[in-house]
Amino acid sequence: MNAVTMTTDPAAGRSAASQKLRNLVFNEFSWIWGGTIVLFIVCAFVAPGVVRMAAISTMLPFAAILAITAVGMTIVIQQRGLDMSLPGAMTIAGLLFAKIGFLTGSTLLAVPLTLAIALAIGIVNGLLVAKVNITPIVATLATNAILLGAIRTISGGSFMTAPEALADFSHAKLFGVPMTLVLALLFIIVVSVVTKRTVSGRRFVAVGANPAAATAAGIPILRYQVATYAVATMCFAVAGMLFTGFIGSASQTAGNDYLLPAIAAVIVGGTPFSGGRGSVIASGVAALFMTQLGQMVLALGAPTSVQLLVQALAIIIAVTVRHLPGLLRMLRG
Repeated sequence: MNAVTMTTDPAAGRSAASQKLRNLVFNEFSWIWGGTIVLFIVCAFVAPGVVRMAAISTMLPFAAILAITAVGMTIVIQQRGLDMSLPGAMTIAGLLFAKIGFLTGSTLLAVPLTLAIALAIGIVNGLLVAKVNITPIVATLATNAILLGAIRTISGGSFMTAPEALADFSHAKLFGVPMTLVLALLFIIVVSVVTKRTVSGRRFVAVGANPAAATAAGIPILRYQVATYAVATMCFAVAGMLFTGFIGSASQTAGNDYLLPAIAAVIVGGTPFSGGRGSVIASGVAALFMTQLGQMVLALGAPTSVQLLVQALAIIIAVTVRHLPGLLRMLRG
């Protein structure tokens, strides 16, 4: 019997490794890193005040709060949905935390109770979408309307002072890093690891990419779809509590300014509405990008209306950039 000698082509191996590296560095989620760096460089020239350490330290907590909401919105969009109850969930979480904290005198009790209520709200959203088959936008808008009514009942039409312990925590720093940013990084890391490195995470992606195929494969899609909205609402609740503590009071409109920026951060980060693929890390970086972009616009003297216009333009540019490689390939073909 003749011995068969198998040889490998070193050049082919290097080419494959090079292609893998290019796919890792240049994909729909990677451009936001370069875009964020370019934004800070532009800020240094056109609005140098917003890149000073004092300005960045003031901006980071708000970017972190937006990043937490973007994490929740990312996983919902990965399931081909859109959670329009974010404003109500954020606002009512801050109010409930303040209310329960003052009634019980314990912030340690207020946190789990508030999160439990948020979990229940998210489960209702998930069941309406996955079980009753109501369009996600319609279902979550209805939930948000109910939450707005509950907010007016709880608040009585007035502000509520945030518990001192929550305010202290929201302004605290760990080794010079704001606690809000630390929490945002924890959310991003945990959700990213779970969705990309675990069996449940791969099933979650499969359900978002193709629910029919996931059902045929024996994956309990109802469980994953309901859990998605539950986790998202808990993200919004944590963001609401941190926001309440940071500004020192719970208002009836605390979450209103976070719906469009959260959606924008997800889109700018590269997560498509087609479901399945997504990156909470890119969404977190995009939250920093959107917050810094808003700071630059305001520093240039533009009104809030212009800031909303800039956010809309950022979404359009992000979608265009994402489809540009495919367009170039089509033109070359």
